[in-house]
Amino acid sequence: MRDFQLAIIGFGTVGEGVYRTVQTKGAKLKALLGRAIHIPFVLVKNPRKKREVQASTVVTNRFEEILNYNKLDVVVEATPDAETAYPYVSQLLRKGVSVVSANKELIAKKGEELHRLAAESGCCLLYEGAVAGGIPLLNTLRHGLKTNTVQRLEGIVNGTSNYMLTKMREEGATFQDALIEAQEKGYAEAVPDKDVDGWDAYFKATILSRWLYGKKPSWDVEKPKGIRHVTVEDISLANRLKGRIKHVASLKKEREVVRASVEPCLVLEDHPLYGVEGVDNGIHIEGSIVGSVLLQGQGAGKYPTASAVVEDVVNVLLKTHESPSSSTTTFLDNENIDEGEEGIDGGLWFITGDKDVINLVSTLVANVLIVETGEKTGLMAYITTKKSG
Repeated sequence: MRDFQLAIIGFGTVGEGVYRTVQTKGAKLKALLGRAIHIPFVLVKNPRKKREVQASTVVTNRFEEILNYNKLDVVVEATPDAETAYPYVSQLLRKGVSVVSANKELIAKKGEELHRLAAESGCCLLYEGAVAGGIPLLNTLRHGLKTNTVQRLEGIVNGTSNYMLTKMREEGATFQDALIEAQEKGYAEAVPDKDVDGWDAYFKATILSRWLYGKKPSWDVEKPKGIRHVTVEDISLANRLKGRIKHVASLKKEREVVRASVEPCLVLEDHPLYGVEGVDNGIHIEGSIVGSVLLQGQGAGKYPTASAVVEDVVNVLLKTHESPSSSTTTFLDNENIDEGEEGIDGGLWFITGDKDVINLVSTLVANVLIVETGEKTGLMAYITTKKSG
């Protein structure tokens, strides 16, 4: 019986992590699958660059070599953006080759189309590694909570931003100093905009909304809010309220609508996300039956993401996966959740500014719960939205 054939597109942090994992866990993978996994091709931009691969692996920049290799069982796609990945993935799916992707931008922007192509060709598209690093979030939602309706999901889903905010709080580092250290440790890209400006979390929230509810979310604002403008003073003020500033992606089901936001939030010490620190991701889920659940683990790095990717590869090869359109799940049902009193949002906000700003906000939309004086930014307030009507 021949080995399973796996190609890898992209040999950066994630792609190399997948390659090394398949090598080091070869015996366990063979025991699970009944056959070994062989990697005949790795697709890269510069094939002349020295890479540590086995002699039986061809390093190439010609996608046609992969596309025309008729023995492929699955391809791992680990490129950095949708523009690069889309031509590769769409052609593979049209040919009937299953793809496992770690590319959150690709799945957020092109996921519906790619799922349709996969369905038409009778192959699979899986992407656990595109959402929460090493946390098995999608599989938990699909397999472990299938009788629940998720009423709310709040997640720290960008390890780079969480690492930087932790650094700023613990050491008083500026945003720029924290970013430089994150880049030196390999947690942030040389061009870190997608992480620090919130787009990475935005893409992941979009994927989660489709996975949970079968539809795109309705965004509170047009663009996500990142952490670029969070200061050490803001973090210090939050600490005085016994809270921490976290970059949170949120989904909330309100009857037929899925509300979404991505922004820095004040998280108090009794909140499940309060203790999610450093490069970790954390996802807080409120299920209709199970109640409150927290999943936490490493959200960045070579091997945590590679772990999620390889698990998807195994699920494809064993045919033990489920797709977001699976008829066995209740997540797509638009159940009427009891929202309590009409017009109560329940949102909590942390604002800084002078007295006039806080008084204006209080008069228009909010009840001020706590007001403190900061050393540099003037007043800060912790507020909750008022009832409408």
